[in-house]
Amino acid sequence: MFPSEKRLVMAVFLLIVAVSAPSLTFAFQNEPDGFRGIKWGTEISQLPDFVFDKGAGDLKWYRRRRDKLKIGAADVGHITYGFYKNEFLAVLIGYEGFHNFTDLKAIFFYQYGEGRKLDQSLEQYWWLGRDVSIKLEYGKVSQKGQIWYNYTPNRGQMPTDDNERAKEGAKDL
Repeated sequence: MFPSEKRLVMAVFLLIVAVSAPSLTFAFQNEPDGFRGIKWGTEISQLPDFVFDKGAGDLKWYRRRRDKLKIGAADVGHITYGFYKNEFLAVLIGYEGFHNFTDLKAIFFYQYGEGRKLDQSLEQYWWLGRDVSIKLEYGKVSQKGQIWYNYTPNRGQMPTDDNERAKEGAKDL
């Protein structure tokens, strides 16, 4: 599997986890209503400065022209914006280096509170809110990290869509 395919698979996995586990959610401070001035649910047609990057089915990823590749003092390698059925619902941010991780961790703890660390052996923090989940992770060996924002107000919609596609596909058997 190529790295871009792995990211798509991971995005879909995280979205499924977020929509299928409402009992795991809790409130966190400053739950965002969007990212960098774009409200969750915004139609891609309303964002002329976005260019298509990759996609699979109803989930498509875009990049923003001239996006600022910094968060505070931290440098990030890319910021990719996810749209499900053309509505903004996810952000994937990639970065490298422990110094960037420590800067990002401090920023996220300041903004959202001390996220939950589900596995003490990993540098991975979760913020699970009413409509938004955020994951900040860093690989000590790879020295690479990612940040995921997922907006899931209609927690049951994606599994229903997946079931419909499976039902249609089963007709080919």
